[in-house]
Amino acid sequence: ANAAHNVAALKRLIGSDCQLMAVVKANAYGHGDLEIARTALAHGASWLAVAIPEEGVRLRRAGIAAPILVLGAVSPHQLELCASKDLVVTIFQWEHAQALSNLARRLNKTVKVHVKIDTGMSRLGLRPEETLGFVKRLLGLPGIEVQGIYTHFACADIPNDPYTRWQWQRFAWVLLELEKAGINIPLKHCANTAAALLMPEARLSLVRVGLGIYGMYPCPVTDDLRAVDLKPVFSLHTQVLDLKRIQKGTAVSYGRSFVAWRDTTIALLPIGYADGVPRRLSEQGQVLINGKKYPFAGRITMDHCMIDVGDAEVEIGDQVTLIGRQGAAAITADDWAAWLDTINYEIPCMISERVQRIYR
Repeated sequence: ANAAHNVAALKRLIGSDCQLMAVVKANAYGHGDLEIARTALAHGASWLAVAIPEEGVRLRRAGIAAPILVLGAVSPHQLELCASKDLVVTIFQWEHAQALSNLARRLNKTVKVHVKIDTGMSRLGLRPEETLGFVKRLLGLPGIEVQGIYTHFACADIPNDPYTRWQWQRFAWVLLELEKAGINIPLKHCANTAAALLMPEARLSLVRVGLGIYGMYPCPVTDDLRAVDLKPVFSLHTQVLDLKRIQKGTAVSYGRSFVAWRDTTIALLPIGYADGVPRRLSEQGQVLINGKKYPFAGRITMDHCMIDVGDAEVEIGDQVTLIGRQGAAAITADDWAAWLDTINYEIPCMISERVQRIYR
């Protein structure tokens, strides 16, 4: 329900003249690609984006017919896979363009491509000054339809960052050069979630939204961001498997990193780093039990972790929330990101496949 709310809210923000591309790569940031893709398409998205062709093929095999852009570089041996499943290919290398054209002619198909411009990430893409010549040559290749052109911002999650403004100006210059040459590429896009929220001028004909769909903000929430009320899509829960009363001086878990400084109760949880709860949370992470926060006790192990619940009235079978809300108390993906010195994007991606996904 929250994913549907977020997609609809973002679509209202960008307006009817701008398309919304739901980024569902990496199993929809760990949320489940098929479920999120279907929800997004039902509530305002008209495009999907994946990182690798195999992710797009999985969506096609599930019966999803919407246009799908492969954001990552596609190697020559993957081109036929893309063409056979009508996946839109990101292109920025001439050798790949030629190979794709040859393949399209052999299959008697027209393959759609989006040209990627590197305006400042120093990752995938053409340099701005190379773009016009490349596109002119690309338009001459049979079997290829140049449907889109795009770039990606490096610092859009930093409000009012001058580097983002510089990247935007470089991309705008590329579009102007193409226009002067009489070349009109239908879809132009550069805005990720952060830019879609903070830079209305960068929405163009399409925006690529990943993080926002999952109810997370790309930067600290300010008045500018509160215009769109995003709701977290995922929470992470387990149950108390066992309780053990230990005496002061008793060591817990590997390496004896935790030694009880008082008599206390240890709650055993059947979840560990193989499930996506990293060992680095051992020293500062917390969980919720019955609406109260309790710290980890000792090192998180592959399949289990231990919680110091002191003298609290905790019972076997009690629900434990690692990410989510219990009553007025909450632990968020942003909390995990702060504890782990990372970004909130990474948190849901860490949750492994052996953790059951339940959709409501």
